[in-house]
Amino acid sequence: MELKKELNPQQIEAVLDNSSSLLVFAGAGSGKTRVLTYKIAYLIKEKNIDPFRILAITFTNKAANEMKKRIISLVGNVGQYMWVSTFHSFCARLLRREIGKLGFTPNFVIYDSDDSLRLISRCIKDAGYDTKIVPPKSVQEAISATKNKLRDSEDYARKAFDPFEKMTAQVFKNYEKELKEADALDFDDLLLFTVNLFKEYPDTLRKYQQQFEYILVDEFQDTNLAQNELILMLFDGRNKVFAVGDDDQSIYSWRGAQVKNIINFDKNFDNTRIIKLEQNYRSTSNILSAANELIKNNYSRSKKKLWTSNPSGELITRYRAQNEQEEAKYIAEKILKTKDDKNKSFKDFAIFYRTNAQSRVIEETFIREKIPYRIFGGLKFYDRKEIKDMLAYLKLVSNPSDFVSLQRIINVPARGIGKVSLDNIAKYAFKNDISFCEAFYDSGKINTLNSGIKSKIRDFIKFIGLLADYAAKNTISRTLEFIWEKTGYIKELNEENTIEAMSRIENLRELLTVIKEFEERHETANSEKLELAGFLQEIALISDIDNFDENSDTVILMTLHNAKGLEFDNVFMIGMEEGIFPHIRSITSGYDDIEEERRLCYVGMTRAKNKLIMTSSIMHFIYGDQRERLVSRFIEEIPKKYFIDENPVVKNQFIFSQNRVKKDLNPDFKREENFMGFATGDIVEHKMWGDGEILRVKNITDDLELDVAFKSAGLKKLLASIAPIKKKNK
Repeated sequence: MELKKELNPQQIEAVLDNSSSLLVFAGAGSGKTRVLTYKIAYLIKEKNIDPFRILAITFTNKAANEMKKRIISLVGNVGQYMWVSTFHSFCARLLRREIGKLGFTPNFVIYDSDDSLRLISRCIKDAGYDTKIVPPKSVQEAISATKNKLRDSEDYARKAFDPFEKMTAQVFKNYEKELKEADALDFDDLLLFTVNLFKEYPDTLRKYQQQFEYILVDEFQDTNLAQNELILMLFDGRNKVFAVGDDDQSIYSWRGAQVKNIINFDKNFDNTRIIKLEQNYRSTSNILSAANELIKNNYSRSKKKLWTSNPSGELITRYRAQNEQEEAKYIAEKILKTKDDKNKSFKDFAIFYRTNAQSRVIEETFIREKIPYRIFGGLKFYDRKEIKDMLAYLKLVSNPSDFVSLQRIINVPARGIGKVSLDNIAKYAFKNDISFCEAFYDSGKINTLNSGIKSKIRDFIKFIGLLADYAAKNTISRTLEFIWEKTGYIKELNEENTIEAMSRIENLRELLTVIKEFEERHETANSEKLELAGFLQEIALISDIDNFDENSDTVILMTLHNAKGLEFDNVFMIGMEEGIFPHIRSITSGYDDIEEERRLCYVGMTRAKNKLIMTSSIMHFIYGDQRERLVSRFIEEIPKKYFIDENPVVKNQFIFSQNRVKKDLNPDFKREENFMGFATGDIVEHKMWGDGEILRVKNITDDLELDVAFKSAGLKKLLASIAPIKKKNK
């Protein structure tokens, strides 16, 4: 193999190295997959290693398939049959051979997340609990996290402390029993059972230690405790481990990933040698240098500095809009201008955001400007379940004959009006030549429905009438909040208390933003009923226009988490504001979470090949909340020499933000003239949030940035010059 033609010196060193355990720190864009596949090809073609004595593991099917394609191109068709797969696929393949020792058959079924959730829901009900009190999704996450820590239901029960954990322990035990009776494993069991198998049957472990002469692991920074333990068990000192990863790109702790696995690799695996791949082939020098300056603020990382022989390229553009609509308009104009001036395609542009809710304003702006786009790894805003559910309620309030909306929400939340009952109503409607809705509202005459179902339908009809009466007397935004309250929709999501549930709440609050903006645009003498119909028409038009071929030339929209592993000529990172990115949860939860948010920012920046644009807003209306926002600390951590500003109103921004805040203040609330006299430990009074204590004071240009802990609102970041606060006497 002519490696010198294909690889740089550090990559060649990693391919040729024959250490017992080798860790390759592969920085962003440094060719880690290339090194891993060439390593496999070298072992087969030059070292004559049996292809079936090599185990290569990664995390996603997409990555595994890409790895296989590259291996096949290097070593031929034998690559198709090698042990190249995800962690879970590897475990499933092994367990098909060995699981009889654990009391299951080789034909065991694997339950996906939805199957698992349905079984957990049944176990909750069988245990005598209400799924509203014990949310199935929360139980599922607790069980998953426990299994990924290599613990079972008995261990969980011993450590259960609060009422939720004790209820979960009971459900967990029943869930394990039901799985066994069904000869089924869930996704997490694949890892757990493989590790348990090796622990209980040392001879089986030795068999696989001897089978795999080389164990290669991609994206090692994403391993959880169970995955790390599995590799440790397979490694016996006579075989060899080759791990590739980058601690600076560890962004999945919420899935159980532990960055310490890669940082402590040399402590866990004997006689480890470390090689660093620091040459980046993707980004311009300016983008890469700025990313390096950002990530060096993390304490928990291996020291490395990426470099590139690529040109310096353009400076990073920084844009500070007055609000999110202006931010979206700037992005649209920038894309159209760059596309024309530099002969680019729409697919050369990507927009990254921290949470899915941020896509809404961009989507609406792109629709108006006729810019084709697609959401990567997620649904469009108006296609998301929670948004469709709420719009269905509003549509049914506006039009009680809306058959589609009626069917969508009849059991949201669950009301016990099931498919059989709906089928009986449909048959009655067909037989009597009337609409489904007519039959539904006159269900008392349908003999095939029992009295209990009829009572539930009457209650639902009264409920919709209650909503309609409220909507006739109140604004759309208040009506939406009334629906949340009366259905308990957000209450259930809060009780579920999962990352997914919190994201759905954020999307619902973003719908509230949409409605409030509509109301501001249409402050007329029209009745609220007409206003609701007008709003629904506007949304319907957006949804109808938003159709295009996903394979066509489109701008890509995605969350920063979904951006990992991809690259684009032009990248926009939007919403670079404190509380949005970094996310408010990370700000209030601890140092480790801020470091992960910083790694996420680093990942986003290093996706850009030629041009990076980072945007923010002074006043950002999101999640139903409008407030002045500080620029993200991540932008402040990058030296100014790497930026160029494109702010047409830079000089007026401070005045603008002051005026917007002052407009909302109570005129009787007077600020102390010497507002710069704040210090750590001071007690302050805020117009909306009441009393709070200053935990931190930071000097910034012509102002002070304050971290204040409020009794009613938690930790907040404020600018002393414009926040409605004053000191209180101690």
